[in-house]
Amino acid sequence: MKRLAILYIDTEHFWRGGQEQLFSLMKGMKERSHTVCLAAPQDAPLAQRVRQLGITTYAFEQRNELSPGALWRLRRILRLRHFDVIHFNTPRAIVAGSLVAKLEGVKVRISSRRVNFPLKSRFSRLKYNLLLEAIITVSDTIRETLLAGGVEPSLVRVIYEGVDLHWIDRQEPPSERLGNGNLVVGTVAHFSQEKGHETLLKAAASLSSRFKNVTYLLVGEGELRARLHRLTEQLRLNSHVNFTGFRSDCEALMKHFDVFCLPSRSEGLSSAILAAMANRLPVVATNVGGIPELVINGETGLLVEPDNPSELAGALSRLLDSRELRSQLGQEGRRRIEAHFTLQQKLDQTETLYAQLLGSNHSE
Repeated sequence: MKRLAILYIDTEHFWRGGQEQLFSLMKGMKERSHTVCLAAPQDAPLAQRVRQLGITTYAFEQRNELSPGALWRLRRILRLRHFDVIHFNTPRAIVAGSLVAKLEGVKVRISSRRVNFPLKSRFSRLKYNLLLEAIITVSDTIRETLLAGGVEPSLVRVIYEGVDLHWIDRQEPPSERLGNGNLVVGTVAHFSQEKGHETLLKAAASLSSRFKNVTYLLVGEGELRARLHRLTEQLRLNSHVNFTGFRSDCEALMKHFDVFCLPSRSEGLSSAILAAMANRLPVVATNVGGIPELVINGETGLLVEPDNPSELAGALSRLLDSRELRSQLGQEGRRRIEAHFTLQQKLDQTETLYAQLLGSNHSE
């Protein structure tokens, strides 16, 4: 297909699943000979990482949606070169970016949506319906949430996130000791309310007398870190729980896990679960958001209801008791990733969408 010039915009300063998935998308599009650029905070981990790939980055920050300064900054960026596509990875820049893109003749404006939160206002509905050619959701569940919020069905396309299996298979596990146990239950998530870490800790407490050889590895950072440390002490789990802090080598670290657990209250489509399944780990997760589209209960993992420590403990117990079940679910999970959630599929579908929208706009 025609080589495109694509500007991706991300307004966040942190590194989470959305930034990880944008990084893999940009890397893949660059490898397919498209011209790829990023507008983002220059001190953000995403900007730092894409610069290492030789991708041009433009300094861009935006604190609110209706910022005149954002309009001015984006107009300067768009006048530096011609772009065929502007792709928003976070929603804050949609209004300013779309208005400036129209003025500067950018043909296609797209936004990704990875969260399963209902649209909060009429303004949000109008923003999506009037300013974009397409909205990419990472699960059918998020698509249905947008439609329920009044977004036009023709705008919404589902493209699942994907995993670079060859890259994951090449990762070597780190050499450090991760805990005192023979078995490791790991989770990788930002320490925020919707991720359900407290439920995991309460489940671990109920299992501690029976499974004395298990270490629970909590990988991540966030606003709930101090609170989770206090709860660990209150539950007398200090010898069972290891807080690693933020890690840039999560996929390699997972090779030390025996079970992956994500007890989220809300989830779009978890990048961490994708990586865990690619690493052949059995998954225990909650039946929320897009997770059931990824984890097939009883086949690639076990699903439980959110905020239910006893049910979560029961599912973990089944896996900790049975090496055979862990292996079976892990192998099936890997096969599911290979069939439906590869980076190649994500790149193919995104590239096809860009071409379709550019062709449609050209014909008009």
